[in-house]
Amino acid sequence: MRVYRENLPNSCLLILTESDDNHLTVLLLTEALQQACGSGKSSIWVDCSQVQQLSSTVLAVLRHYASWLQQQHITLVVCHPPDSLQMERSDANLLVAPSLLDAELQCRSSGPRLAGIGLT
Repeated sequence: MRVYRENLPNSCLLILTESDDNHLTVLLLTEALQQACGSGKSSIWVDCSQVQQLSSTVLAVLRHYASWLQQQHITLVVCHPPDSLQMERSDANLLVAPSLLDAELQCRSSGPRLAGIGLT
């Protein structure tokens, strides 16, 4: 997996790509999330449009950071979730948006947050 990082006006965008090496994927994702945490942005979007599925280890990393970032008043949003994910409404920390536009609109609004969807 490669992780591309782009700083947007109000968010940090991480774009994930496919890889066969799960260990390297976790290391690169963790490093990118750590850098994004220090960006000063109010939200971090993880674009999964280029991946077929996310391993349970990658999901655990995303859940961990989502929980920690919530305490820092930073929103982590998984955008374009892979179809292979089974979703249930049990994890309010890990937010999912069908597109980057949906993530932007939700983060701009002062209304309720994106519906939390647990990824298993």
